[in-house]
Amino acid sequence: MLTLSHALSSILAASLPNRCTLCQQPLARGAGLCDVCLGDGALGQVCLHCHRPLTLAPPHRCGSCLTRKRWRPVVSAFHYHGPIGPCVAQIKTQAKPQLVSVLAGTLANRILAYHEQGHLPLPQALVPVPTHRSRLRQLGFNPAWLVARALSRELKLPLLDQLVVKVHPTRLQHQLDGQARRDNLKGAFSVSGEGEGQQVALVDDIITTGSTLKTVTRTLGQAGVRVTQFWTLASALNRR
Repeated sequence: MLTLSHALSSILAASLPNRCTLCQQPLARGAGLCDVCLGDGALGQVCLHCHRPLTLAPPHRCGSCLTRKRWRPVVSAFHYHGPIGPCVAQIKTQAKPQLVSVLAGTLANRILAYHEQGHLPLPQALVPVPTHRSRLRQLGFNPAWLVARALSRELKLPLLDQLVVKVHPTRLQHQLDGQARRDNLKGAFSVSGEGEGQQVALVDDIITTGSTLKTVTRTLGQAGVRVTQFWTLASALNRR
């Protein structure tokens, strides 16, 4: 969710000369990033589960993931460790919510491409990973909510942004190792709305180890909500 101060900041940013955030070239259309920079940072052809690079045509899963009986599609638009990664990070580290629209547009196009190829059924609704109210006051907005709202509009899917809440604050995940990440998230989330029987995509800005997404998935599952996919702007899986 977006506070008034950051909404005003977005309006101000939109009124300034329209240049690409990375290369500073003038933009004839859109805002934030040019098509060349967006293309340079794109994820390319990767496994639809673990994001290992693929050299062959569909089924869009690597040999290891093809043997899994249970798997969940993970759709991301950009490499977090590539040229677009800093822009995704700047959404919250430098309070630049205005970058969400163009980045989410690229993610929406990727989702639709998978869907049209028959590799990805669309969910019934979108659920953003929630942030705690103390963090929301500090940052002014929830990046995952901004991404989910943009995707909801692009893909014409309902946004269930009150379904799950973060009930207590946690340490920043990037400061922790794998087990510490899981311990950090125990009991952090709770389902607060009606959603039983829904099949949803869980939306966040970045996926690193997937600990947060998996924890929210378990919480929703206990309330009868099935998370069928993860959607994120950037992926740090299988760092290249």
